[in-house]
Amino acid sequence: MIKPHTKARLFINVPLKDGKIITLASHQMHYLLHVLRLGVGAPIAVFNGVDGEYLATISEAVKKRCSVSIKLRLRPQIHCRDLWLLFAPVKKARLDFIAQKASELGVRVIWPVKTDFCQISRVNDDRLATNAIEAAEQTERLDIAKIKPFSSLSTALQHFENERLLIWCDEASAGHPSLNISTALANAPPHEKAAILIGPEGGFSESERTHLQSQINCLKISLGPRILRADTAAISALSCYQSICGDWQN
Repeated sequence: MIKPHTKARLFINVPLKDGKIITLASHQMHYLLHVLRLGVGAPIAVFNGVDGEYLATISEAVKKRCSVSIKLRLRPQIHCRDLWLLFAPVKKARLDFIAQKASELGVRVIWPVKTDFCQISRVNDDRLATNAIEAAEQTERLDIAKIKPFSSLSTALQHFENERLLIWCDEASAGHPSLNISTALANAPPHEKAAILIGPEGGFSESERTHLQSQINCLKISLGPRILRADTAAISALSCYQSICGDWQN
């Protein structure tokens, strides 16, 4: 089926099925009616991360109310590869950037973690979730990246299954030829689940390094000859992973 052209694509967190009429949230109404200037009858695409993607049309547009009518399913539900991103959070604008780009690059779980040298004490989970949703809407993604609550690195590692490959981006290994990410990933053992770990600007402490090196299925890698900022490192590592092991191969 050829997907019809639509000017908008919205995440709607309710069950979807043919014939259902859904009243939109106020911010979604504003976006459709006042930003895009759409009217009754205009086609849009909607998805909820569970039921696939549907074609809908605006069925009501009044001063304080906008509804859409679900017409037919365009695509069945699929989920991104089981890839997590763990990272020591940074300042707000760069944190937004990480959430947006990680979602665009197909990360299933976004998990800010507190490390010994982390300078951030609080993370706005709702803001991260909003960034993940907006990125999914723009990139034709059918699922939404899950935001894990800010927790310690040791707590996060306790939730790892033994079969999940932990790709540790080690700033102390910058420029080390045998740890180059492309070589390391090409030679990595077969795996269905993976997680990429990015540290803070001050790097990992000695105790954290010892803990990481003791983890089952941990792959220490270098992101090249330069020490990258956390947001740059995250996007670089995810891009390399998707091109070598992930869904860019399809």
